[in-house]
Amino acid sequence: MKKILIFAMTVFLSIPAFAKISFDNIDINGKDELLFTLNYETTGTWSYNSVFYAKLQEETANTKKEILSCFPEQMDLLSLMNKPVLQIRNRFGTARYYSSTDSFTWTKHTDDIPMTASVTTPYSVNYDGKWYCFIQKSGISTGKLILESSASGKQIVLAEDILFSYDTVPVKWSPDGSILIYEKNNNVYFCSPDAMSRGVEAEERYRKIGRGTINSVEWASEKYLVYIDDYIVYRINSKELYTTSLYSGIISQGTTMGRLPFQFNTKHDNFSVSPDVSSLVIAQDKKNFTYFKTLVSSCNYMDIVFSKPYTDSKASLADYSIFWDKAGNPILWMEKLPFDSTKVFGIVYKMGDNLKSVLEIEDSGKPFISPNKTKVAFYAGNTLYIYDINTWSRIAQISGEKIISILWEKDNSLFIGGNSTVTHWNIGSNTAEVVCVSAAKKVFWDTPTGNIIAETESGKRFMYQSSTGKWKTSQSKSEIKQTAQNTHFRAYSGTTANPYFGNALYIRTLTKKAVTKPLYSSSTVKIADRNKVALIFDAYDNADGLPKIISSLSKFNIPGTFFINGEFVRRYPSQTKQIVLNGYECASMFFTIADLSDATFIVDKDFITRGLGRNEDEFFMCTGSELSLFWHAPYYQSNRQIEDAGKEAGYEYINSMHIHSDTVTLRQIEEGKEYVTPEKLIEEYVDLMKATRGGVIPVTIGISQDGRPDNLWEHMDLLINTLLEENFELVPVSKL
Repeated sequence: MKKILIFAMTVFLSIPAFAKISFDNIDINGKDELLFTLNYETTGTWSYNSVFYAKLQEETANTKKEILSCFPEQMDLLSLMNKPVLQIRNRFGTARYYSSTDSFTWTKHTDDIPMTASVTTPYSVNYDGKWYCFIQKSGISTGKLILESSASGKQIVLAEDILFSYDTVPVKWSPDGSILIYEKNNNVYFCSPDAMSRGVEAEERYRKIGRGTINSVEWASEKYLVYIDDYIVYRINSKELYTTSLYSGIISQGTTMGRLPFQFNTKHDNFSVSPDVSSLVIAQDKKNFTYFKTLVSSCNYMDIVFSKPYTDSKASLADYSIFWDKAGNPILWMEKLPFDSTKVFGIVYKMGDNLKSVLEIEDSGKPFISPNKTKVAFYAGNTLYIYDINTWSRIAQISGEKIISILWEKDNSLFIGGNSTVTHWNIGSNTAEVVCVSAAKKVFWDTPTGNIIAETESGKRFMYQSSTGKWKTSQSKSEIKQTAQNTHFRAYSGTTANPYFGNALYIRTLTKKAVTKPLYSSSTVKIADRNKVALIFDAYDNADGLPKIISSLSKFNIPGTFFINGEFVRRYPSQTKQIVLNGYECASMFFTIADLSDATFIVDKDFITRGLGRNEDEFFMCTGSELSLFWHAPYYQSNRQIEDAGKEAGYEYINSMHIHSDTVTLRQIEEGKEYVTPEKLIEEYVDLMKATRGGVIPVTIGISQDGRPDNLWEHMDLLINTLLEENFELVPVSKL
């Protein structure tokens, strides 16, 4: 077993809990050309210094401003005129690198400074790069599924009112990129992008594969698609898709390959299938893994090679991936969150009749598979590794800067998006060429040459090439001499009444009539501070949602307050310690999950005082830490007597004003209680926070014994980013 132990800070550790935009590195040359950097210190996404250029004019409003750096928040590989094109997207817009002409240009960009920086949404690009899909947000939690041509920009709406996601796009491309599978209204459909663009595609009702979500289908190869409907597994020949869909109301979809011993849950289960369709692995509820051998053509139960739930007593399971080696063995890649550490720990297993560990990585990222499925790339801290999937031997590695994103171009080349540069790495020759500067610590006019020089965090220097829009390594050793004044203008940073900005960049004319104006007028507009919202996480008696919650809070560097019940402490001491270890504010939810307002209880001051005290003691014995003096009763069922008793014990009561909650169970639904989906809950919560100008949003940790159709904690990324986009500041309860 090989081990890689790497210690590095995550990209988000330096981000504060509020947004501040500031100007720095002001430098004017004799041609009235201005250089400066713009920095976002913001919650929820990356913080970096972008390089800007401006050609100063007498009237500031006419000043031409350009962004010269490009931070790789998202990278996509497209194809234009059968030539590969790297597309980079971030808060400022979209830029493209054309390898055929070795040039870099912005295709879309903002003219002003976006005062809020939200997460850049993902694209799903097909194999040849000619088409891609994305969700275009149309509501607070919903959007349109768009198919777009890379060459023409023509857009086709595939579905409306689908749940928005900042993590994935609900589509799956065939390996050759010719067929797209998508979900719509709890059904799965297919289409040919080329046929759709020419207007000759069959009606959608004739392209229906069956009921389910995108989790119900998986491509095994260009030839075969596998579809699971409840208990039955089907193999569909891609050439017969149109024929089988035409008669889907009469005959089964494809050839049966066997029966499952359990019902496949299309919302919470996932599966992966081998290229020869002889095996598949199903992950139930993201924690139970079963390896099956399929049948040739039968509805009999498939043979189970291996089956085991996740049971590591030292770490929770944050995420996983499943892929296959050339021998047809499934590879299980797990990302674990240790109970005694804040660093994600990756471990790779080869699945057979047992799990065989082949690689361990501390502070690991996700795996990225090469186009020919023989290599896996992943980054850990400042190093990118390439491993052979079949032998698990290391092929190559490259280090130097914190890695944000990676993208395979070919089987032996990748684009690496770092926090300082975006580079094109050829594995065979082990050469890395800089495509652009991502961010710069310093930018200045090089006195001897007049060139634009950017210096990154590592101290490396790069020269901007205006003819191509690219940056190249510079050997400049010039002393940095920035000047804020020439004979025509003076530039300086000054105070501003805009709370989103730490300062403003002002330009003062020194000829004719002396005038001082901000370079960006929006930077000095006085606006109200953001309203504050506290996410509170209620830990009753189940911890299933905790890994997702901690991962999301950590990824976006969001604070949260955990209200912990005594039953949770007693059942999950390791998880309780994990919450404290990750630095979250902890409050009390009494020592029992009983409804304190129930008439069968005699609730007096002494009962509340002793109950709160017992929870304090059990929490301290478990973690060695004290609870904060905030509390609420289980399920927020309280009255004035209960709240007054807690106040006398020194606690401040936290109420939830929400009409609906995420605690309604399947049993309660059957009894007639209203169930509200997570997306509708998010919309309701946001509307209430707008009306009340802030407050608390409760999220239940775990799964109720009676179950729910869906859980709010499974949509943490959507909840967090929706609040940020709606301009709320996320804080712990103590900061409200």
